[in-house]
Amino acid sequence: MDYGKIYVIGTGPGDTEHLSKKALEAIKEAQTVIGYSSYIKQIDGILSEEQEKLPFNMKDEIKRCEAAVKKSAEGKTVALVSGGDAGIYGMSGLLLEIIDKESLTRKVPVEFIPGIPAFCAVAAAAGAPITNDFCVISLSNLLTPWEDIERRLRAAASGGFVIIIYNPRSMKRKEELTIAKNILLESIEKNRPAVIAKAVTRRGEEIIITTLENIDKFDIVTMNTTVIIGNENTYVNDLYMITKRGYGNKYDLNKNR
Repeated sequence: MDYGKIYVIGTGPGDTEHLSKKALEAIKEAQTVIGYSSYIKQIDGILSEEQEKLPFNMKDEIKRCEAAVKKSAEGKTVALVSGGDAGIYGMSGLLLEIIDKESLTRKVPVEFIPGIPAFCAVAAAAGAPITNDFCVISLSNLLTPWEDIERRLRAAASGGFVIIIYNPRSMKRKEELTIAKNILLESIEKNRPAVIAKAVTRRGEEIIITTLENIDKFDIVTMNTTVIIGNENTYVNDLYMITKRGYGNKYDLNKNR
């Protein structure tokens, strides 16, 4: 059996202008486009009427990947799309697990095409908050036990990382961001710079630069919001949030002035 190729594509922060040339070419080449309904809607303008579109609901991730494998078995070229980068809280790992479980590794051709993850888009909009070591922690406990999330928050805080928080709040999860904030405040000062960003690069974009003690006090915080909390070398000037990389410790930044 000749399987069709599956492209696993990160569509970026939602604006098709930020798609790479490779991602754009793969989406247009695909005979079938599969993904969460909102992701397909975001790229609808570059899809043709001839292409088969298979939108799925939230929590249908397994069905999406199974559909991609099924269409591949029919010989079709498939685009399996995720928001951001497909390898960061996306479909890449699950698809490979399913292919491996069905003993189809090396039989189904798969190509992964990176996209711009939300935290990179947010960082660019805020200035330069992640120029040194950072970590990303999701507050969604749908697949990760909350005790593991708490352990990771404490480890990140004690490790001096810039901390990026995904999925800070949802319709069902109202208090997790406040709990996370209080955990971080155990070892981080309350006035540590933080940025909260929603819908970056899209209509309705909102960016707020604030402090750790206030990250849970804004209405824009939803499941689609990203929060970045600086480290001890992060500061805010009149326009940007900046994390020092350490050049000032090694070189004289005033040398040529």
